[in-house]
Amino acid sequence: MIQATAKITGKGQIQLPAEIRKVIGGEIGDKVLFTLQDNGKVVIKVIKKRKLSKLAGALKSSVAFTDLEQELNSTKKIWVSKRVKETQ
Repeated sequence: MIQATAKITGKGQIQLPAEIRKVIGGEIGDKVLFTLQDNGKVVIKVIKKRKLSKLAGALKSSVAFTDLEQELNSTKKIWVSKRVKETQ
């Protein structure tokens, strides 16, 4: 069994101790779900954040991806076009 302590700040925040965070697999950006059971015990569960790279190929597209720089330039042109239309 691993035990560790953490202080509650004035804003009601705590920092998960490193040894607990490692065991539960918590990383920066993950969420932590606290569940208070009827017996008064608190269960902590890590909700992993989804990485954008894991979603690659999840949506079908009729437009072929060329390269990142071209996609960035295309996106900039689209946004500029929308902003110009909004100001007219």
